[in-house]
Amino acid sequence: MAISFMKPKKTIKQNKRIVLIRSNPVSPYPRLEKTANSLAKNGYEVEIIGWDRDNNYKEKITQLNFPDSKVTITRFGILGTYGGGIKKNTKALLKFQKRVFTWLIKNRRSYDVIHAYDFDTGYVSLLAAKLLNKKLVYDIPDYYVDSHNLKETQIGNYIKKFEHSVINKAEAVIICTEKRKKQIAGTSPNKLIVVHNSPVNIKNTSKKIKLLNEENNKVKIVYVGILAEGRFIKELAEIVINRKDCELHIAGFGKFEEYFIMLSKEYTDIYYYGKISYAETLDLEKQCDILTAIYDPSIPNHFYAAPNKFYESLMLGKPLIMVKDTGMDHIILENKIGVVINYTKDSLNDGISSLIEKKNQWPNISGKSKKIYEKEFSWEIMENRILKLYKDL
Repeated sequence: MAISFMKPKKTIKQNKRIVLIRSNPVSPYPRLEKTANSLAKNGYEVEIIGWDRDNNYKEKITQLNFPDSKVTITRFGILGTYGGGIKKNTKALLKFQKRVFTWLIKNRRSYDVIHAYDFDTGYVSLLAAKLLNKKLVYDIPDYYVDSHNLKETQIGNYIKKFEHSVINKAEAVIICTEKRKKQIAGTSPNKLIVVHNSPVNIKNTSKKIKLLNEENNKVKIVYVGILAEGRFIKELAEIVINRKDCELHIAGFGKFEEYFIMLSKEYTDIYYYGKISYAETLDLEKQCDILTAIYDPSIPNHFYAAPNKFYESLMLGKPLIMVKDTGMDHIILENKIGVVINYTKDSLNDGISSLIEKKNQWPNISGKSKKIYEKEFSWEIMENRILKLYKDL
């Protein structure tokens, strides 16, 4: 009797296929990109969904090249405004959520876990997860009612109720600082972990971006991020223009792009780099002297902020300017690794002067900052937390 040997079917381990969803184009979005790379290089099948607010199209499927992996991303092109808030983006957001839900239904056999970022994607992901019997990991970079200034409003109360239901029903919840446990008070997450916005340590020293006017001896202040209100970047530019001892190197995208293009053409101390990758961001910051993470303290969410710039300044060993009562200001003060200012132009100007006067202390600041990063905030520590979470799902 002839014996036939059948090739065994390939089996995929449970919870090893993950889709990460964010309401921005992920170009870049460091928090998601680092998580995706960490999961992919450790054997998980990862794909990403993002929202392109600059263009109008049904969907585009491309690949993102990370340091240790390549991951497929599907972007939905729906015109919207960065930093425009709920009022300007409601219709566009609802369209995006509808497309996300449709994608999750249509592709239900390609993933086991939905990893959703913020309420923009959290509630629609919860609906799909419960309908399809999938697991949900809810990642909260920004608690919605606080980040959108909706506290004590009718719509804010509704959103808070729905977001709390996402937090309570998800298999796991991720927040970005220990401080944020107070922000989600009244919820009962099944599992809660803290993953800080720590950058991946730079190992490759080759330059990824050329510093404009490299030979200038002026102190170089750098800002990379969303170019919109609430970051004090227009005020920072005005201060630099009126000083003679420093210059501003700025990159990013958003509402103020044209403003900074114009400014860079008009003034010799303003350098604009356009939209750059995260690797280029770190390289630009590495070549500059002072980083800024300046947020309006009147916005409740900023009290709990975990600015990328804070962690980047630690890893790179650069002094940082922050505003009192925002984010991680207590670490700056306690360790004397930068300056904490009031949210005014005069105070920012004084802060810049104070750091320049302490230029001889910058090597000491650099050493202390890097030690804090390695001991408390390194990406290796954060990556291990993420991998343990997924292993325990």
